Amino acid sequence: MTVLFCHDHRFVIRDGRVWTTGALDAETFAAYERVFGPVTVAARLHALAPGEDPAKLSLTFDDVDRLVAIPNLSSPLNLVRPDPAAVRKLRAAVAATDIVIARLPSEIGLLALREARRAGKPAIVEVVGSWIDALSRHGGRGAKLYAPVAEWRMRRAVARADYVHYVSAEFLQLRYPNDKMTVGVSDVMVERPGPEVLEGRLARIGDARPLVFGMVAVISNRQKGVDIAIKALAEARRTDPGLELKVLGPGDPEPWRAVAAEQGVADAVELCGPAPRGDAVLDWIDGIDVYVQASFQEGLPRALIEAMRQATPALASTAGGTPELVREPWLHTPGDVAKLAAQMLAVRPAEVRAEMARTNFATALPYSLDAVTRRRETFWRAVMADAGIAA
Repeated sequence: MTVLFCHDHRFVIRDGRVWTTGALDAETFAAYERVFGPVTVAARLHALAPGEDPAKLSLTFDDVDRLVAIPNLSSPLNLVRPDPAAVRKLRAAVAATDIVIARLPSEIGLLALREARRAGKPAIVEVVGSWIDALSRHGGRGAKLYAPVAEWRMRRAVARADYVHYVSAEFLQLRYPNDKMTVGVSDVMVERPGPEVLEGRLARIGDARPLVFGMVAVISNRQKGVDIAIKALAEARRTDPGLELKVLGPGDPEPWRAVAAEQGVADAVELCGPAPRGDAVLDWIDGIDVYVQASFQEGLPRALIEAMRQATPALASTAGGTPELVREPWLHTPGDVAKLAAQMLAVRPAEVRAEMARTNFATALPYSLDAVTRRRETFWRAVMADAGIAA
């Protein structure tokens, strides 16, 4: 059996292999392969920007033939007539597979669902975020005008699907309802932490040093609220000049350095670039004191779960399913600089952060690899049985 995974994610081809700056790496697709067999991916290509370090890429596939490169479909013309080359490629890829997995929101995912229906192939829709939230914040006037149309298209696609995997427990289910076969389970997979992780965090909380806040985010747009975190830091530093902010993730750092300079905190903000997923990210998280998730759009944020797995105190916006992880008083409305700044000051006492560390560590346990894998694989096997697909 084979599976075709479809999304607007952008991959990099180097040395005859497929790489990513994001989370769709070899580990991600190995999880699908344990149940479905070989995976082919329909997605976009990305060229490394000048100065972008290839050592910070994560390997996805050794075999470049496992990637079906689809042209960019994010244009008004695509709504009227999808790119003929994209249609041909997806139609052929769908015909050659047994089951389609369409990750939404994405234009490639929507087109793949259309082709799966046309070919009579079963398809699982993975709902990982809100399209209207993403487009309302990202891009210019055209994106904002398109946002209601995109939202309607995604709601219709999810409602028509036979099988839906939501990465949230409640938020995305309410936004994109489906009354057929569904599951609500995170797509985040982190190893179950041992007690030494919490013990190490509690020991570091006792260190007398200026607080270092940290974010893990793709910084190529404003969806993750990097500018909000920088502005909140600047406001909080009026009371505590020692506060610092570090940001880990791919994208051009210059716009954010400009924001930091405008806010007078250039010396307190470090843009660290990307890191391979896994231990490198967890080690980086261990070097910060408080995690910040200032997003305007989310499904259920992977990096936040990783931070909580490391028993890291966390401040977060109410975007998407984030309130399923973080509770009051550590939530802020997306874009609320003043409240985030106040929270940055409120977490300074060691006893406050110690309590947050214990709470977050416990909250992250249900998202451990063993628990998530069991629930996802149970759903996938139920889909196979319902669709009459032999393992």
